[in-house]
Amino acid sequence: MRLAAFLPVALMLAACGEGPATPPETAPAAPVIATDMVNPVEDPFCTFTAENAETSGEEIPYVFVTSIGDSVYHGYAKLDGTVRELTEIEAGFGAGLETRRYVTDDDSIELEVILLTEQERPTATEYTGSVRVIYPVEGEAVKFYGECQAED
Repeated sequence: MRLAAFLPVALMLAACGEGPATPPETAPAAPVIATDMVNPVEDPFCTFTAENAETSGEEIPYVFVTSIGDSVYHGYAKLDGTVRELTEIEAGFGAGLETRRYVTDDDSIELEVILLTEQERPTATEYTGSVRVIYPVEGEAVKFYGECQAED
């Protein structure tokens, strides 16, 4: 008889939010941008190395590399251990500042690249800046330095 009296009370408490707590949903983590990518293209347009990367070895570790495709820029980053090709979808320019956005082919990841012009030479422009994941969730920015070849 006690069970019959307890059951309606337990159902009422659960309906009012007083029942067993459900664990909170955890937000998905942003893909991790590696700082040890091997150059993924034969003739890169831009190459960027992480600000704190060890560059004394034979192979320079990259954090972001670009190439020019069929009238579009492609970017490459090592995300969660896998080198991914991204396509530029937006570029903004200001006084010594560029903001570029790149997405994967399936639109599952979007990166934001910020470039600050340090020095312009006839053959290349040197930059400092950062790259970060902005979709599906915002990630930590990885600071870098590097250069882009002068356009013909």
